[in-house]
Amino acid sequence: MIAADGLMIVLRFFHIVAGILWVGSAFLFVAFIGPSAAEVGPSAMPLLTVAVKKRKVAKVITILGFTTVIAGWLMWLKDLHDYENWSVGNWVFDNNFGLALTLGAIAGTAAAFEGYFGVGRNVERLVDLGGEIAASGGPPTPEQRSAMERVGATIKHHGQRDLVLLLLAVTFMSTARYWV
Repeated sequence: MIAADGLMIVLRFFHIVAGILWVGSAFLFVAFIGPSAAEVGPSAMPLLTVAVKKRKVAKVITILGFTTVIAGWLMWLKDLHDYENWSVGNWVFDNNFGLALTLGAIAGTAAAFEGYFGVGRNVERLVDLGGEIAASGGPPTPEQRSAMERVGATIKHHGQRDLVLLLLAVTFMSTARYWV
């Protein structure tokens, strides 16, 4: 039995471990590091520059997110195949377990794209802009200050949406077996 489920064991491992790291990292950055950096202001730029440019935190979180999503969808397809020979309608609409997993998969996929396009890429833009300001040797111009505020607000907005989507995905997935 274990050999027959070997693929699912590997996929579950990647899905769960990457998912834990993804959700935890997203929460840490959106709830604590981002707001703290915004409150501290320009003096936070050296830390953000090292985290984003050298340690590649945005890219790592993106990789964790898409690893979670891909492993999850592969498991979803295997479960669909095992359920009723590829009947999506039966799997999703006649089976509450399948419905919960599908809703979680959709929320998780949306969170991955929200995190990549709305948060990660804008964090990189913010750090680039901070680097330009630092390289100029003076205070930011009004245009630069406006751009920093605009990108910061965009990151906050998308980060909050990302966390809601992640919470929904985790809720659906963790409770799927209990849907009646």
